[in-house]
Formats: sequence, C-alpha cells, structure tokens
Amino acid sequence: MPNFEKIAVVGVGLIGASLAAALKKAEPDLKITAVDRSTETIQKAEKLGIIDQGFTEIKDNLKDQDLIFIAVPVAAISTVIREIKEGSDSQQLLVDAGSTKKEIMLQAAEILEGSSKIFIGGHPMAGSHKSGIDWHDPDLFRDAPFILTPWLDGEQQEQKNELLQQLKVLIGKIGANVHLISAAEHDRCTAYLSHLPHLLSSVLVNLSQKQEFNGEFFELSGSGYQDMTRIAGSSAELWQDIILSNRKNLAELIEKYISELKELQQDIENNDQNKIYDFLARAAEIKNQSREK
Repeated sequence: MPNFEKIAVVGVGLIGASLAAALKKAEPDLKITAVDRSTETIQKAEKLGIIDQGFTEIKDNLKDQDLIFIAVPVAAISTVIREIKEGSDSQQLLVDAGSTKKEIMLQAAEILEGSSKIFIGGHPMAGSHKSGIDWHDPDLFRDAPFILTPWLDGEQQEQKNELLQQLKVLIGKIGANVHLISAAEHDRCTAYLSHLPHLLSSVLVNLSQKQEFNGEFFELSGSGYQDMTRIAGSSAELWQDIILSNRKNLAELIEKYISELKELQQDIENNDQNKIYDFLARAAEIKNQSREK
C-alpha cells in the first residue's frame, strides 16, 4: 500500500461508498474516515464495515488525514475544499471525483493559494444511474478508467510527482486503470464520452413523451431504446451541475452534432442510399475497431 496511512472520503453516496469499500477490500487494515451530512448514511457505512469512523461535518475532523477523496456533487466541491482548508494547516492531498475538471481545478487553486495542501483532479469513469450508499459496489472501479488531472493544461507540475505516483499505486489497488491528462483535455473528452450522451438520452425520453403514445409504448421498447435511455434516469440536480460546469465544450459539441444530424436528415429525405450506407458503415467500422483495442 502507498504511504497514505490515513484516508478520508467526503460524501458517502454511490461513488464515495464504493471507493471506501474498494479500499477496504484491497487493504482490510486501512483506517478510513468519512464525512457525510446524513447521520443515517454514516451509521450505515459503519455497520457495513466500509469505514472505521464517520462524522456529519468536516470542521477539524479530517486534520490528521493524509489523503482526502472528495465525492460530492460538482457544485459542492469548492465548498468542501474550503472547509478542509479551514479545518487544519497540515499538508494533505485532496482528490475529487467530479465529472468536470478545469473549473474545479481553477477554484481549488484559488482556495488553496498559500496553503500546504495539494489538489489533484480525479474522475473515476464508473458509476450508475442509481445513487446512494445502498447501491455501492466494492468492484465498481475494477477495469474502469480512473482519470487524474494533475495539471490544468500543458505540462505536468514537478512538485506533484511523488504524491501522484503514490496515488496511482493506490488507485491500481482497487483495480482501476489510471490515465493522466490535463483538466482541459479531460473536459473536452468527457463532453463526447459522457456529457453529450447523457443529454441525448434525456432528449430521446422527452421527445418520446411529447408524442403522446399510448400506455403500451414503453412496453414495446427493445434493448436499443432501453440502453440509450437508461442514463436519463439519473439525478437531474447532479447532472445540471455537470452540464453547466462544462458548458463551453458542450455548446460547441451540440452545434457540431446538430450539423451532422441536419446532413443526415437531408440524406434521408433525398433517399440517398449510398450516403446513408456510408454513414452507418463508417460508424460501425470505427466502433468495432475500438472494441478490438
């Protein structure tokens, strides 16, 4: 195990609880502290044995922790960082689990300026449309990408190297695959890989509802509709924060997507079989090649 002797998790929802459980599974003797505003959630986590102690507020309860994972909604991350800073002057590594990075890292840099605390952006590309500790899974991160963004854009900062290496080893212990990229590149990538797909899923559900199909409509759906709309059932509050914090990349991507759809619409209206075939074949080839890798 890396040199993080005391680890804390702030936010014991699906990701936070799964992270605590994964760490406990990898190293049963590891002492894990948690903070969550829900007393019931803390008590449940203690009963499950995925944490050793828990609190409902940060204050000075985390002052002895070497590493603190922040697993709260994107809009609340900066508040948590500020509370951790106010709780102690000790050197600590802070790692978030938010779905966007650049805005969060800019906020962290401002809050922690002059502090001995170090912030590294993190984003486990694992999860579910379900939320809360009841759905936690110690194997949630196994074989999943776990993105770390030690720098905003450009080259890595040398002072983070040692802690970064220790963090990579720790994340490897829970079975995840670590990827290092800049915060800016992360947000561009996740606009394609996560954020736009979520919006498209929601658009299809809302569009279907507007058509006023009869009550049997959803019973007629096969795996295609179900697979594409599954993530539309996620928390609207959580995803509103994610979408808005990556709004620039998403607005640009939506414009490109609309352009592609308009071109496809024209091909369909013109009954252009060759263009439609080429469109579908190109996507199938790219997708199948990515599977082989």
